[in-house]
Amino acid sequence: MPVARRTSFHGWRQCWRLTNGLVRVTAVPQIGGRPLEYALGECNFLFIGKADLGASVDTQRGPGYRYFGGSFAQLHPEDRWMRLQSSYPPDLFMGRYEAEAAHGEGGAAALDLISPPDLASGTRLVRRLELFPGCTRLRITDTLTNLRPVSQEWGIHSILQLKGVAAPDGILRGNERPSGDLTLYVPLNAKSAHKGGVTYVTGGEGTRRGSEQWSTRELPGILTLRYAREFGKALVDPELPWAALADRRSGYVFVQKCRVPQKAILSAGAALAPYPFIEVQCFGTPTRLGPGETTMLVQDWWAACCPGPVVDVTQAGVVSSPLKLLQGGGRMWLAGAFGVFYVGRADLVFQAADGAELARLGCGFVTPLRPFALNRAAEVPARTARVILEIRDAAGRRVGDLGRLVLGVP
Repeated sequence: MPVARRTSFHGWRQCWRLTNGLVRVTAVPQIGGRPLEYALGECNFLFIGKADLGASVDTQRGPGYRYFGGSFAQLHPEDRWMRLQSSYPPDLFMGRYEAEAAHGEGGAAALDLISPPDLASGTRLVRRLELFPGCTRLRITDTLTNLRPVSQEWGIHSILQLKGVAAPDGILRGNERPSGDLTLYVPLNAKSAHKGGVTYVTGGEGTRRGSEQWSTRELPGILTLRYAREFGKALVDPELPWAALADRRSGYVFVQKCRVPQKAILSAGAALAPYPFIEVQCFGTPTRLGPGETTMLVQDWWAACCPGPVVDVTQAGVVSSPLKLLQGGGRMWLAGAFGVFYVGRADLVFQAADGAELARLGCGFVTPLRPFALNRAAEVPARTARVILEIRDAAGRRVGDLGRLVLGVP
């Protein structure tokens, strides 16, 4: 079962660690309530700035930015937020949070991180972290409360900083050069307000600077960022909620799911950032909050073992090569390449047009710690209309599927 306990972490004391036998999550309350570690096996996907290990912000000195890394929250509209931050301590995203263990949903280990009152915005942020059993899911729920006696409009601006160099612990000095092992995949919206699904603010595809690391042509409907430490920023309004970072060196994939109307993808580099990292920014819908009213933003983190590329993300895992039915030499077999979020079992389910199950073929044990390559000979029943690659958890509960095929039935 998942557990939460106090720990020290790279010079910070009174940190909290959530573990479930698969994933290790470490949060540092005193620097903005940040998770600085989300690790599958020994691979931490989050960026951590080495120069600021063990440090915190002295609010008496006023505002100042440090590259702690990890995941933190600000507010938007950005112009008003930045204007207010210039006159007040950065309590919301770098201040000293309180931390206390909580009761999580469905057997999850949970932690509440509670900000001090933010003088700049007149708000307080509570971040709840929940690590679930038997899978790699970490849910982060940010709840913002208006502390002022008058109404004001704010949206939560969640910022996730992922490592740009494949260091196992995510700690970067700043002088590292990317080796090409890290690639970010973001699905594009076919009905996007952006031409072609994406708008490059700077350093984008087809421009002289940064053109080689961005691509919308490599995979249909997906923005690919092969991180090369060239500065660039892209705006997207994805219909699907996921973004996935594939670490080719470790073979692991990190997935963030956050359903918001607008995201920004930033490639840190050149003289504008002292560290190599990739930033995924999620902008929650601005909401007019009366006194004491709240707004929320929810995101889920997942991880799996899959070498990439990532062409899709489902409830059960990531898809590198979609499920397909192959024929030859008088035989039929089903194939595909995936990464799984759960410890459990995989089955191929053959269904008739009315949904009736015609047959079930076991495909063995699955775990987030190993890639799942399917290459299974099968006899397809005569009335089969659909083939589903189904995943069940260790308790036998169906948690989702990795792919579906629709077959023509006479």
